[in-house]
Amino acid sequence: MLSINGKGPTETLVKSAYNALRKVLKEQASGWPTAGTELAWYPPIATFLNNCVSVCRDALRDSKSASEIDFHPLLYDLLKFIVYDKITEDGVEGTSPIKLDLVGDLDLGHDDRVARSTQNPRTKQMLLPVEAGVDWAPMVLQAATYARCLFSASPSRQFAVVLGFRHTKVELRFLVFHRGGLTGSKPLPVKDGPGQKDILRILLSILNWGSAEDAGFPGFCNDFETFLFRHKDNNDDDGVVASVAEVLHDGHCVQGRVSRVLLVSYPRKEPDPHTSAPGPTTRTRKRRRTETQTERDEEIRMSFQLLIHISAL
Repeated sequence: MLSINGKGPTETLVKSAYNALRKVLKEQASGWPTAGTELAWYPPIATFLNNCVSVCRDALRDSKSASEIDFHPLLYDLLKFIVYDKITEDGVEGTSPIKLDLVGDLDLGHDDRVARSTQNPRTKQMLLPVEAGVDWAPMVLQAATYARCLFSASPSRQFAVVLGFRHTKVELRFLVFHRGGLTGSKPLPVKDGPGQKDILRILLSILNWGSAEDAGFPGFCNDFETFLFRHKDNNDDDGVVASVAEVLHDGHCVQGRVSRVLLVSYPRKEPDPHTSAPGPTTRTRKRRRTETQTERDEEIRMSFQLLIHISAL
């Protein structure tokens, strides 16, 4: 699901990243607490994830030519994890903000504020939340809350990724929430070689994303505009880009069809009088308009309003 080609990274790529990671970990002090509270594990897991991201990024760059990097930049090239340990700037539809343990975002600084949406330009939109805890059951429930926030910010997305870290066992899981439910990796031991290789393998797939479609966002809709095909009689083979005027219904949840009903509008395309066949539609479109520009825009909106039903399967 996370791989853009359905096959995942090659073993050569994984081995390259793993060898680099082992070298980095050897040069650094252990850093793993032997006891203490959950909070004591936040800095070392953030450091470990950033080390993994760094070696994966280098391995991917080394495997690509300069022209490939220029024309196909990595979507999460600036990914960075930090200890957040505070509430976000917003919640879902007026609900209370959520508390994030750690979070991954693009070019993220320790003083940056994180939100679920992009409405506030002074905040960063959370991309990869990280939940830490003792047992998997409550951690998965909290991770589902994070996923709900990610889906509410971009309702048309197909999946959302949340990381879980169980500090009592020092193991990491990748939790992929989608409309069919949840797909998760097995618990991956952070300290041993096989676990580290599997973590790198998954991160290599994520860091290899080159477009929004790779990250689960549809190419036809960005939740503000959507592409619509029109009937061939409209002399518009390519269709139109319609603006979302109003959200009539939205299901804020993780699993299920999540029916989303939108009122959209798009500019009217005037027919060519030399090629259009006579008829009621042509006569209507040929009538004189004496309204102001504002009135004309309202007429277009009301004349071409459509109810479209977008269901993410």
